[in-house]
Amino acid sequence: MFYEATRHSGPGVHALIIGVGYYPYLAGNVQSGTAEWPAFSFMPQLTSPPRSARAFAQWLSDNADERNWTVPLASVDLLLSFAPKQAPDLAAVIHGEATIDAIRQRFEAWLARCAQDPDNVAVFYFCGHGVQGDGQFLLASDFNKYAATPFAHAFDFDETRLALQQRGPRTQWMIIDACRVDCARRPPSGVQPLADPELFAISVCQNEVTLRMPMSDQAGARVGEVSFLTQALIRALDGQAATTDEHGEWVVRMDGVRRSIDTLLGEELGFQPLSRGVESINLGDAVLYRLGEAPLARLIVRCLPSEATARTTVSYTSHDMAAQPTAVIGMRPAQPLPAKGAHGQEWRIDLRAGVYTVRAECDRRSVSRTQCVLPPQSVMSLRVIDA
Repeated sequence: MFYEATRHSGPGVHALIIGVGYYPYLAGNVQSGTAEWPAFSFMPQLTSPPRSARAFAQWLSDNADERNWTVPLASVDLLLSFAPKQAPDLAAVIHGEATIDAIRQRFEAWLARCAQDPDNVAVFYFCGHGVQGDGQFLLASDFNKYAATPFAHAFDFDETRLALQQRGPRTQWMIIDACRVDCARRPPSGVQPLADPELFAISVCQNEVTLRMPMSDQAGARVGEVSFLTQALIRALDGQAATTDEHGEWVVRMDGVRRSIDTLLGEELGFQPLSRGVESINLGDAVLYRLGEAPLARLIVRCLPSEATARTTVSYTSHDMAAQPTAVIGMRPAQPLPAKGAHGQEWRIDLRAGVYTVRAECDRRSVSRTQCVLPPQSVMSLRVIDA
């Protein structure tokens, strides 16, 4: 167990986190004794999944303050597979090897903990190799151990998800940071889920957010670093998916994660446009996490027409006078950052989320408007010259 609350009774957050980077029976491992691994030559050894899983588990344990959670963080179970020479800094991390037997054993124990109280929150995270057949199949570290039945060491996530909806608590949160390369030409058969859905059982899940890459897409990461999707996820939880609740407090809701994840992933990719967004399944809108203060956000201001930008000055004033009693002058017209795309030049201003009055002055004319700035970014255009 990576994290277990020392004193806990009643409902809680229970997480099972799996990161598989070392595949002894796939290409790139000189110790592989399986002659058939060239059939999966497009699947290399991975350096990011163990670091990504470790980073997510660490974020959960570092943010275990009960005041921040709807229900307290109760347990984080961590399974990692990595080559020691590729990740010597992870050698001291408490974890278990992510073989299919270990995954099934830990999953069964995790599901039992989750099902003890309907008000629990179930968190399931997987990062590693995956393929797409009739469902998304996720590969344990001993995948392809037996060449005749390589997918005996994989599991069907989609069927597992359906079983969780029937047996788990009311609130469920699943992140699959894995490729979905289509293997329809030679679809594997007999891939088993971690739990079998029942034929006529109804779903007890009332709140769900499931995030994964879209069909036929690949997950991405820099060598030896946390994956792009996991970095975006952690930033979302840190406040970049936050909105205010009915009491005016900043909270991260399920729908906020869904709403912000594409923007955050694009930023992790260096503002590259996404051909398709992250696939998100969202049911309900439960609060996942509470913040102690307003998060940072980015305000993007554009002038209309764009050719007037060079003659325009922008300023903004917070409506939270206790936090910011005076107006703050934005970027001068000689310094706007060039926008990528068809928007010309724009101001990109990083500030605390909240309500602002934004003012633009051009050729002795001024216009202003109130803007609610929410993370990760809010965009507004001000017409400084009549068309």
